[in-house]
Amino acid sequence: MEARLEIKLLEPNPLFTRWLERWLHEAERRNRKSQHKVRQALEALRNYPLPLYSGRECAVLRGFGSTLCQLIDDELRQHQMLAGKGTLPMAATATQYQDQVQQVVKVVQKKQQKQQQLLKQPKKLTKKAQLELAAAEERERIVHMSAGSYRIVLLVDTQETSGKNKRILDQTRSYLQTLNVEHEVRRLTVGDFLWIARDAAGNELVLPFIVERKRMDDLASSIRDGRFHEQKHRLGQCGLPHIIYLIEDYGDNEQLGLPLDSLQQALTNARVQSVNIQVVRSDNHYRSMCYLRGVSSALEQLYVHAAKSLHSVDKTQLEAQSADSSRSKSHVGLLKFRALYEDSARNAQLTVREVFVQQLLQLHSLSLDRALAIVERYATPRQLLDAYGKCQNEAEARLLLAGLCCGPLQRPLGKKVSQCIHQFYMSEF
Repeated sequence: MEARLEIKLLEPNPLFTRWLERWLHEAERRNRKSQHKVRQALEALRNYPLPLYSGRECAVLRGFGSTLCQLIDDELRQHQMLAGKGTLPMAATATQYQDQVQQVVKVVQKKQQKQQQLLKQPKKLTKKAQLELAAAEERERIVHMSAGSYRIVLLVDTQETSGKNKRILDQTRSYLQTLNVEHEVRRLTVGDFLWIARDAAGNELVLPFIVERKRMDDLASSIRDGRFHEQKHRLGQCGLPHIIYLIEDYGDNEQLGLPLDSLQQALTNARVQSVNIQVVRSDNHYRSMCYLRGVSSALEQLYVHAAKSLHSVDKTQLEAQSADSSRSKSHVGLLKFRALYEDSARNAQLTVREVFVQQLLQLHSLSLDRALAIVERYATPRQLLDAYGKCQNEAEARLLLAGLCCGPLQRPLGKKVSQCIHQFYMSEF
């Protein structure tokens, strides 16, 4: 490793400095006009960092005229004659300069050797790095739960137990306590309710069921602002194979903001479009909590009483396990809760394709099936814009997506939606 060194002598030109000081003192004593030039030359000489070997070399400095340079050369010759030795006094200064250079080089080399030794030693990790390393190790660790070593716990999202209407939301915990359901309130990044298997060591595996609870007025609001499709997409991406929409009636289901037929159609579409989604209707909040108690009891029968052993798997292995019907039923692979929590977080790193889908869902009349059909053909906005650019004219570009088939029935996207998408991506705001 090379380093640039800057070495300065404390007094690079001691002879010249001493002579100028003597001449300045004499000029001031006799009050000569030359004192100003000598003072200026002395100041410039003191600020100059390199050794000078003659009066001629001093000419580069401010204040050194031809007369002063000649005086220095004369004084230098006289000094050499008086010295009576063959070695120039200035050579001692040059030698001194070289010696100092070598000393500084040795010091720098020692420092560099120490730095290299420190670099070879393992660095002490910061607290943040230690936490990240521990989280990565925990994610890779395989968890095993033998039959009878775990219990089933219902996790309730914090949004279900606190909020603006605290009186109603607190009923969730009150009803569950009344129904003797073992539960725990915790922040969930996806869904409102899910079940975990927890052993004595505190390991937690997520059972393959997740519940999204919506009251009818909330359902209407989420459909209007696009949250319904976005939440449905995130539920489908979380990795849990059984998604339950728990829909509560809102009084007589009047004044919901959308026609009741439209809400029922949206729920029907969700069931038809995805085999993993199940829609359950309940009359009120208490009936919803009773349903959750029933699911908890059923899971106790399926896992605890059936003496099944559990182990942790990743999302890919879980999907393969769900597709393989020949796999052993006594050993079940489940996701870790921490992995589900981190992967489903809203601020998790998304691919361009996933961001593209979420962007399309914000447009009017764009359902999840339609957005997925577009992304299947054009994986990124850049590819869609390139396809628009290859069209012969604007009319062709506006109808580019009109014939794109989407959904289980493979219906075309339509001219209106195609024109809306073209206007959104090709207009300059």
